[in-house]
Amino acid sequence: MTTGRPVSPAVRRRCAGLVRRLARTVGIPAPFELAGFLERWRAQRAGRPVELLALDVDELPRGTCGLWLEMPDRDVVGFPAGASRTHRDHIVLHEVGHMLAGHHGVLGGGGTAALLPDLDPEMVRSVLGRSVYSDVQEQEAELIASLILHRSLRTGAHGDDPVVERLRRTLDD
Repeated sequence: MTTGRPVSPAVRRRCAGLVRRLARTVGIPAPFELAGFLERWRAQRAGRPVELLALDVDELPRGTCGLWLEMPDRDVVGFPAGASRTHRDHIVLHEVGHMLAGHHGVLGGGGTAALLPDLDPEMVRSVLGRSVYSDVQEQEAELIASLILHRSLRTGAHGDDPVVERLRRTLDD
């Protein structure tokens, strides 16, 4: 989700620092491969997994592309089942960005945990209706997702591609 407001230099610096630390401690695969990245991140997070959940578009709250349920023993990230791989990766990394920045997801209680992985769509809508992030938190999550994917391009097999170089310069500022 984007906020339409400019990202402050302080938010840019904070997010860039978080992604640099992530690259050092977990590594960002090039080319980007979501499952491997999430598995390495799980190891870094003392075994706390991120479970992916493909949802029908009508199971997501209106105006959102993804969701994060913060369970006692794992994190569940939902995304539209029909999303392309690139879009899915960005949605999942946006939710990972919330986690990395120290935001809190919708807390899933015992009832939610018992229903996973077959969440009832009405329950998802009612739980997610209580999830609200500030503009700055949304900017942080979106920027972190973009920076992670940008790093995988920069260190990938794209060599001296001028488009990739321009993206690198723009995002590194």
